[in-house]
Amino acid sequence: MCGLAGYYFWREGSPPDLGLALGLLRHRGPDAAGHWKHPQQKAGLAHTRLSILDLSEAANQPFSLHRTYLVYNGELYNFRELAQEGGFVCRTSSDTEVLLHAWLRWGLAALPRLSGMFAFALYDEAHHALLLARDPYGIKPLWVAVRPEGVFFASELKVLKAWGLATQVRPASVAEFLHLGFVPAPHSWYEGIYKVQPGEAWYLAEGRLERFFYYERPRLWAAAPLSSSPTELIEQLEAALKQAVRSHLVSDVPVGLFLSGGTDSSLVAAVAAHQGVALQAFSIGFTEGAYNELPYAKAVAAHLGLPLESALLSPDLALQLVPQWPAWYDEPFGDYSALPTYLVSRLAASRVKVVLAGDGGDELFGGYGRYRWAERLRRYGPWLRMGAPLLSAWPASRMRRVAHLLNQPPIATTEHTFSQEEHLFAWREVRALYPLAPEQPWQSPFPLPEDPLAAQAAWDFLHYLPDDLLTKVDRASMQHSLEVRVPLLDKAVAELAWQMPPSLKRPLPGRPPQYKPLLRALLKKYLPAPLVERKKWGFTVPMAGWLRGSLA
Repeated sequence: MCGLAGYYFWREGSPPDLGLALGLLRHRGPDAAGHWKHPQQKAGLAHTRLSILDLSEAANQPFSLHRTYLVYNGELYNFRELAQEGGFVCRTSSDTEVLLHAWLRWGLAALPRLSGMFAFALYDEAHHALLLARDPYGIKPLWVAVRPEGVFFASELKVLKAWGLATQVRPASVAEFLHLGFVPAPHSWYEGIYKVQPGEAWYLAEGRLERFFYYERPRLWAAAPLSSSPTELIEQLEAALKQAVRSHLVSDVPVGLFLSGGTDSSLVAAVAAHQGVALQAFSIGFTEGAYNELPYAKAVAAHLGLPLESALLSPDLALQLVPQWPAWYDEPFGDYSALPTYLVSRLAASRVKVVLAGDGGDELFGGYGRYRWAERLRRYGPWLRMGAPLLSAWPASRMRRVAHLLNQPPIATTEHTFSQEEHLFAWREVRALYPLAPEQPWQSPFPLPEDPLAAQAAWDFLHYLPDDLLTKVDRASMQHSLEVRVPLLDKAVAELAWQMPPSLKRPLPGRPPQYKPLLRALLKKYLPAPLVERKKWGFTVPMAGWLRGSLA
């Protein structure tokens, strides 16, 4: 991975300090740094490089061809296919050069051809035009500040803050954070600073800004589901995942693996191992046994013949890490699994530069318990409201959850659902706490499916995945100059997953319910049943116990 920053002026402006940006982004790319400025200061680009493909200086950035300059953060997994399709003659073996050739050959039509994770800025000096773009599912970040004289952009918000562009808090963002645990794109914590959305491009030329989606995620669930049998779908999924893992393993530096012992990371590990690639695996555990998945990670690694290194996250270590949190995330961020993610990234970065991870499996294949709640509340919400006094026989924890969910108007209606847990504030609570909160709760601007499970999964895919989970992984890993690749979010895998009927993503009956039945069925081809058919844990932290104990 890398870090990028820059500016583009419609009219005369004061150029920011690109050297300052390079220093702030060094953790994203410690191997090389460079910048380019327009002779009349109309534009400027800066880049810090984490060398993964073509380690030579020839592949450093900003990269230029024919008065066009590129700074790029990411990986194109189909760069070889693009080079062959376009007949490009390249002087390097990097995907960076292929991306620039693709732009010069196809223009904006190049964007839908790209398969990978990326954020980039491309400046055409001849036409004084700038293109900013982000990958379809929001794996890599890109922030933009819009000002009357032009735009300023960077991989991390800290650069725009250091340039003096983040000065006024956006009141609605405070409310959204309290309600969701993150600030949903396209907004940020500050007025006038935006996140380029997944699948979105910004094109600036001739004094105007055009924003458009070159990849529209709602189209994924608008298409008719496949009519193939479950067996045929599993075979298609396996073929797509094998190809995805193969392309994600392309690297000129060693590649490792995050392995929790859960379904998603175990499946990625198994597919890689059965392609003859023995990856170094890394895992995190806890001294609290109820949260510790290390025994399962060790069992999976032993079965697949993978070496495994692990570390433990203790309350004392967490206390050391928490003060650093604002420096990692730049704006309030409410997912405390950032702590183990940071620690496992630090462990992996001591051995490798790249790891594969299993992110995306829950959203694509029905992996959260709230999907069952979405269906229940769609069906029984009105009756539960009327009969709440009769539910006093339920366990207190179940009652608290139901009462909290019923206080969220969007989750119980037919139009909207969203991720919501007990530790977040209901909108009426936000309004009571924060008078500047808007009257109406934040709602997704995108169309959602009719099926309640699919609607909840779509909400997560649109917002929770990019604005929480992928943000968490990017910031925590890049603090250690570690690139995390996510094969389950390969474009072919994700598109196939959304074509599968929701009925095949519903949990199998039993105690506990077996979530992600399709992935589990595929994983059974690689691992024994006891390692597959077990309770879902999730990558979480024993925070309640810590706060009642040593962190009180």
